[in-house]
Amino acid sequence: MDLKRRALRHVDQTEFEHFLKYGEQAYGLSSQEIQGYNHELGVERAFDSVEHSYSEDFYFDILVDDQLVGRLLLLKMGHYFQLDLMIFDAYSRRGYGTKAVQFALQQSDVLAVYEVRARVLPTSPHQEIACQIFKTNGFVQQNDYFSKGRRKRYSLQRP
Repeated sequence: MDLKRRALRHVDQTEFEHFLKYGEQAYGLSSQEIQGYNHELGVERAFDSVEHSYSEDFYFDILVDDQLVGRLLLLKMGHYFQLDLMIFDAYSRRGYGTKAVQFALQQSDVLAVYEVRARVLPTSPHQEIACQIFKTNGFVQQNDYFSKGRRKRYSLQRP
């Protein structure tokens, strides 16, 4: 399994179909937001979201044998990073989510300075799987979200 970092937030037909199926329950997206994705996909059925991409964020494609199996996002939300994970149905329950979270935290190195949070909605059909992925990666559950690391308020500088 590999992670490929993208410079821009990318949405394509595969992700849109995932949002159609799970968007409201698992991600808290409204039907209007989901239809907005459909409009943005246009004829190409894919788009790079320039206006919603930021240099401090991490956008990863999760690949197995060069096949896209999911996406992982680490989005800077002020003093912490929000982790969003999606594994497409055909690849679920194979350990890719657990490995992707581990690899993304290592590659991004955000835990060196920031707390990382991952929210799991109680309505999510993936609640049990998601909770296991985050616990396996050392996250601590706090109500309906998981957290790992602590924000570093000070740093030591050596001469």
